[in-house]
Amino acid sequence: MNTGTISASKVFKALPKEVWIGWISSLAEAYNMAIYSFIAPLLAHLLFQHAGAWNAVFFSYFLVFIASSLLYPVGAIYYGLIGDRQGRQKLCIYSTLGLAIATGLMGLIPFHYLGDNVWIYFLVLICAQYFFSGGEYHGSIVFALEHSGQKQSGLMSSLSCLFAVFGLAAANGFAAFSFLMQDEVWIRICFIVGGATGLISFFLKNYCHETPAFTGLPLELLREVKWPVFVKAEWRKIAALVWVLAFFIVSYTFIFIFLPLLNLESGLQNFDTFKSLIAYGFFLVLAGLLADRFGIQKVMLLGICLFSAVIMPLTYFCRDLFIIQMVLTPCACLVIGPIHSWMLHQFKVQYRCRGIFISSAIATSIFNGSTVPVCLMIFEEFNSLTICSVYPLMIACISFGFLICMKQPKEVLA
Repeated sequence: MNTGTISASKVFKALPKEVWIGWISSLAEAYNMAIYSFIAPLLAHLLFQHAGAWNAVFFSYFLVFIASSLLYPVGAIYYGLIGDRQGRQKLCIYSTLGLAIATGLMGLIPFHYLGDNVWIYFLVLICAQYFFSGGEYHGSIVFALEHSGQKQSGLMSSLSCLFAVFGLAAANGFAAFSFLMQDEVWIRICFIVGGATGLISFFLKNYCHETPAFTGLPLELLREVKWPVFVKAEWRKIAALVWVLAFFIVSYTFIFIFLPLLNLESGLQNFDTFKSLIAYGFFLVLAGLLADRFGIQKVMLLGICLFSAVIMPLTYFCRDLFIIQMVLTPCACLVIGPIHSWMLHQFKVQYRCRGIFISSAIATSIFNGSTVPVCLMIFEEFNSLTICSVYPLMIACISFGFLICMKQPKEVLA
């Protein structure tokens, strides 16, 4: 036990500053992308003033569906190309600055002056967020993991997710406090804080070096940009990544966005999701350690199996949403914790960004913005959380099928 502790301590001391900056960027990006989703129920009556309460919430999340479906794929493909041609640092710098500005501007929108048209301005800025996020989220993680080299890749992946959880927890905390205050000023502060953290991340990245994996590539490989040839050669891997990422997106959204919305009818708003996000971070790190011990793919398969086995009985017999969150969270974490390291292992360095980014573009455009509206419509029709759980269960089963067909990747990043 002591040997493992010493080993982990040595690994952390040997990490370059770029790894930590990459993790800080993941925190800022996660906050910026989550703050609207957490605060949307409070914003709904400002965006859609003449709609009923439930319809206003539905439409406020439908804006996310539009943005993620249309703009995220464009941003992911664009920044994937930059990452493989110009380097990971450049894609991170450009996308970080754009995301920070878009989020900060949300806090400056004059709600009452714009009246019924305010939702249009939010839609434009949410679209901008998703365009820049297409490069920022996975770009920061690729940047951090390639700088960390071969050191405990499962743990390094889970720590990248952990810093994102810090951002999610901060966004949820600010949003929950805004619900308590019921003050428009606090809504604005939530977005302005996101813009400020993004700018800090932008300035830090300007002092980073490019990753050794990218700088070690021959110049002729950087000039080869043949998208059709790449997609044709790697379509099986891309398809597998799409469905595993779909499980990531749907399970996270179901647990931390959709379940808390079911409390809206009772008018209850509390910090249960904040608590479960803290547990989420702990289980992510545990999943990374297990992945290094038993193998990344084995741990991910176990997580999908457990999630699939418990979700329907749990939602049928349990009425406490917090308990449901806390049971499903560790199952999902077994997949989410090591997922980024698993994705990096699938592609050669010169194709890494475009392979990961095109997969995330497809998965996000289909599943990210659609999860909440789909589950809300099912719940409105059947008034049954168990029937809603069929949707994430279906995604889990399909992702299991693709994952089990993939070869166990070698534990190297370069």
